[in-house]
Amino acid sequence: MTVSYVYVIAFRGDEFLMVRHARRAWEMPGGKVDPGEEPEAAAVREFREETGFDVTGLRVIEREPGGLVYIGDVGREVAVRPDKKEIAASAFFKSLPEDLSFPLVEYERMLAAARKTRQR
Repeated sequence: MTVSYVYVIAFRGDEFLMVRHARRAWEMPGGKVDPGEEPEAAAVREFREETGFDVTGLRVIEREPGGLVYIGDVGREVAVRPDKKEIAASAFFKSLPEDLSFPLVEYERMLAAARKTRQR
């Protein structure tokens, strides 16, 4: 399977980190896998670029056609700052915000799977 995109559901305690895309709405951090880049490295890079935080303990929780969904833990703040033309904001949530980039059902399913994986 060719992996062209990744995204990350990362927790700090019982909260998860989302980004507000400048042209869309709230979504999980992630993006394209660069040519020759390993998917996990892309997940770490995209997370840092979009949130300004490191991510640790990455595990794949779902394989989608063309992509991987990872779960992890929010790490330390890094020197990288999100490009404001792409990412307008980032925030921690205990529940999903109303203004989402993609259908709510997609987020609910993935968040439930991520929380279940964390409990193991």
